[in-house]
Amino acid sequence: MRRSALAAHLRAALCVLALSVFAAAQTEPSGVPRVVATAATRLLADPDPRVRGEAAIVVAQMGDAANHGTIVTIAKDRDPAARQRGLVALGLQATAGIGTVLDDQLADLSARSEPESIAAAFALGLLPPDHSPTTTSRVLTSFLHGNLRRQRDALLALLLGMGSHPQTAQAAALRQLLNDDSLRDPVVRAEALKLLLPVDRTFDEQKARRMLERGSREERIALLAWLGDDSGPLAAALVGLLQHLAEQGEHADERARALAVLSRLHHLPALEIAARALRSTNPDECRQAMRAVLTIGGAPMRGALDQRVVDETDADRKAAMLESFDAPPSASLLAQAARLAGDTRQPELLRVAATRMLARSEPERARPLLRDLFRTVRREDALPGLATDMLRGDDAPPLARLFEGTPDARLEPARWCALLGAEHPVAIRDLLQRLSDPAGDAAGRGAALAAWRRARVLHVPRPVGGQAPAVLVALLGS
Repeated sequence: MRRSALAAHLRAALCVLALSVFAAAQTEPSGVPRVVATAATRLLADPDPRVRGEAAIVVAQMGDAANHGTIVTIAKDRDPAARQRGLVALGLQATAGIGTVLDDQLADLSARSEPESIAAAFALGLLPPDHSPTTTSRVLTSFLHGNLRRQRDALLALLLGMGSHPQTAQAAALRQLLNDDSLRDPVVRAEALKLLLPVDRTFDEQKARRMLERGSREERIALLAWLGDDSGPLAAALVGLLQHLAEQGEHADERARALAVLSRLHHLPALEIAARALRSTNPDECRQAMRAVLTIGGAPMRGALDQRVVDETDADRKAAMLESFDAPPSASLLAQAARLAGDTRQPELLRVAATRMLARSEPERARPLLRDLFRTVRREDALPGLATDMLRGDDAPPLARLFEGTPDARLEPARWCALLGAEHPVAIRDLLQRLSDPAGDAAGRGAALAAWRRARVLHVPRPVGGQAPAVLVALLGS
């Protein structure tokens, strides 16, 4: 058999094997991620640095001790594209000795502005709380002994990584960090506060009032988000201040967060505040107002709200209302949503909101609209929701009908990421084929791995009121 024919035969055999394993894996809740990780294991020695770095992150998610040495080696790779991703992978690998490797990388305070230190700080934060907690505490408080401005991205990366787990063991270190007057960056302080609030038994009404009255905008939003989740009796004690913020807060996101807390408390005067907020030009505030009226007002308010949505003429406000109308819509509202969804002259966000409302009530009617909109929409933040709605039934549209051109993860990474996140079976089979084909191009393998990693393993976390460090965005954003 000629060499080219043999290579083709081997590629075909690998693809068949991957597809058969994929079919079997669908019967297990964690089967597909394990199959993808197994396929990615073969790429840990790939000649392309980005491919072996992405493979390290995907493989590390399984925490298999057999891969420990290989991932540590990639974290010391000569190429920064592999090395920095390998450092991030260590936080997911979380096998014995990983904490020491990351601690060594962060030991030099003067080097913490380097990309490797930022990646290592994020990885240290990703470690489970019971893995090297002493090291995490020591590194966390060590930032106060250096130049905080130079170390800012590394500290923020550490805090963002720590957001993956409850941080009960780090309450004292986080409190020490926030009590230090030299830490003034509002985004960093808000991230530290997000981690501390759920585990800090010393946080009381007096501290909450002081923060809501004199804290930074970012700190107030972090506190309001926590109060909105569930903070026991503390929110009820602050109801007067929360009502003032919901009515007269300077920023729309603060007003929306305060209204969300009042809604959770079923605070009746908030119904009038929410009714006024429905006229807000800020989509987030308008969405929260709709949810608040439905939550506090209940069934008697649904008819009036339904008509309010039908009558709305502002496209952005109407999109926000359609998106947050979590109640059975009337026939007239559904008919209007269907018209808007199919009208290509309408703004994208309005068409997306209308299509998704239709999908909640009449999924079969919405299916072709979801498919067509997914193929053409340019807003990447709309793709995951459209993909989830589109694949909620048993019918998975062919990939060729979901892309305007040739389906290619290199050209349409966000669309591929959305399909993999929604578990489109053909997209997953295509991914496995790419990972199992030794003759495939490195760019295709890298793009496929990155799409899977973003959808199912690790993406760029977003801090309160700011952006993630540029190093993390470059590594994990695509």
